[in-house]
Amino acid sequence: MGVVVIDIGGGTTDVAIFVDGALSYSSVVPIGAINITKDIAAGLRVSLESAEKIKLILGQSPKFPTMPGEEEKAKQKKGESEDDLDLRGLGLPEEMTSVSKKTLVEGIVKPRLNEIFTMVGLEIKRSGFGGLTPSGVVIAGGGALTVGAVEAARRNLAMPVHVGMPMYMSGLIDEINSPAFSTSVGLLLYGAKSGKTESGATFSGLAKVKDRIKIAGVAGKVVDLIKSFLP
Repeated sequence: MGVVVIDIGGGTTDVAIFVDGALSYSSVVPIGAINITKDIAAGLRVSLESAEKIKLILGQSPKFPTMPGEEEKAKQKKGESEDDLDLRGLGLPEEMTSVSKKTLVEGIVKPRLNEIFTMVGLEIKRSGFGGLTPSGVVIAGGGALTVGAVEAARRNLAMPVHVGMPMYMSGLIDEINSPAFSTSVGLLLYGAKSGKTESGATFSGLAKVKDRIKIAGVAGKVVDLIKSFLP
C-alpha cells in the first residue's frame, strides 16, 4: 500500500512517496507555512509576529473547523458575528480586536494552500508513482495545523487525506503531541528500532547523558520520549 507524506514546514514543503514500505521518491517544494504568514501580514498590514499569532488562533478556532461555505451561514449572537475572529487576547501591537474569518481564509490562506498542493500534485505526477498510493496522503509538519489544509489537499490532489499525529508515545507528551512533531517522532522511532546512529552512538547513551545533565523544556521531553522507546 503506497502513501504520500507531505511535511509542511516553515520555509519548504517536503514530499515523500512510499511504495511497499520503501521510500520511492522525494522532493522539496520551495513554499511553506511562512509564506501563509507573510500573506496574512501583507493582507492585514501587521507584523510577521502578529500574523503568526493570527494564523495559529485561526486554526484553533472551535467555531471554524473547516473552510467557509461548508458551515452554516453565520448567525448573530451578542451583537457579534460568528464570522469575526476575536483577537483581543493576543495583545497585538497593532491593536486589532477582530478580523473576518472568511476574509482571512478565502482571500488569503486558501489561495496559498491551493498553490502549495498544486505544486505537490505536480511532484506526485512527475514521480510516476501517483497510481501506486491507494492509502492517500498524510499531512505532517506545523503547516498541517493551518485552517483548511486538509480540504485544500483533498480538493487539489483528489486523494484521501488525513493529518499525521505522533504515535506510540507515553509520559508527559502534551507539548509534542502535534503534527509539528510527527516527523521527529517518526525518526526517533526508526532510530530506536535501528539501535545505533551512523556515528555509532546509541539512543540509550543519549538517555544516560540526560540523567547526568539537566535538560529542561521540550528538549528534555524529547529525550524522555527517546527513553520510553528503549527496552
